Amino acid sequence: MMGDRLMIIGLPGSGKSTISDLVEGEPSDHQHREDCLYRSRSFEVPGSYIENHWMHSIVIMLSQNQASGVLLLIDGASGETLYSSGFARAFNEPCLGVLTKCDLLSEEEREQGLARLVDAGVDMALCLSTTTGEGVNELLDWVRNVAPNE
Repeated sequence: MMGDRLMIIGLPGSGKSTISDLVEGEPSDHQHREDCLYRSRSFEVPGSYIENHWMHSIVIMLSQNQASGVLLLIDGASGETLYSSGFARAFNEPCLGVLTKCDLLSEEEREQGLARLVDAGVDMALCLSTTTGEGVNELLDWVRNVAPNE
């Protein structure tokens, strides 16, 4: 059963809420949560679900039951990732890798971040900066194709 929302996953501080605000077209004033935050077009999976490997099966189940697409984030500022090699291939839905805060990165750091996303098994990857606007249109185009607004 495929859902109608976009699932956004990443470690704490990777930009899940910021990207959800872009997808929704309006800001949210929610605080840090330990459970999924559902909005009309997206839902955010807490970073703790990625930090704890035993919860990865829950992330996969959530995608199968509730997502039309998956955004897999890596925080460009820290470069930290806990995704195993090929992790995104467990999803039946299209999966876009997003390297956030790319305005802070050198070209080499960008390449390393995108390589980590490719290693995680995403269908495609892009660099995103909400500060400069880089990648925002590409992200929203992908979202419109995967999770069209009704």
